[in-house]
Amino acid sequence: MSKRATKQETELRVAHAAELVAEGQAYSSITSHIAAKYGISRRRARQINSNAYLLLKDDIEEGDLNRPEMTAKLVCTLENAMHRAMREKQYSAVASNAKVLMKLIGLEAKTQIR
Repeated sequence: MSKRATKQETELRVAHAAELVAEGQAYSSITSHIAAKYGISRRRARQINSNAYLLLKDDIEEGDLNRPEMTAKLVCTLENAMHRAMREKQYSAVASNAKVLMKLIGLEAKTQIR
C-alpha cells in the first residue's frame, strides 16, 4: 500500500508545480513531470497542477504586483519562447508568440471594416 503525502509534502509539490508554471512550461508537461518525480498518478498530478495555477492566480490577485512588472515578465517569457521556437524551426509558434507580444505592447495592426 502506498504512503499518503502529508499536507506539507503536498504544499511543496504544489509550490514546485507553480514554479514550473511561472517558467512558462505547458500544463501537460508539468503534469507528466510531477507524476514521474513524485511517483503519483497522472490524475493526482493534474490535481496538484490545478492547485498550482490557483496558487499563482491568488498571488497575483492578492499581491502587490504592479502592471509594468507583470508586463516585463510576460515580454521576457514571450521572447524566450520565440527564441526557442526559432531554434527548433517552429515558425508558426514564432508568429503566434509575436502576435501576442504585439498585442501586449500595443503594436497590433488596427483593422477597419467598411
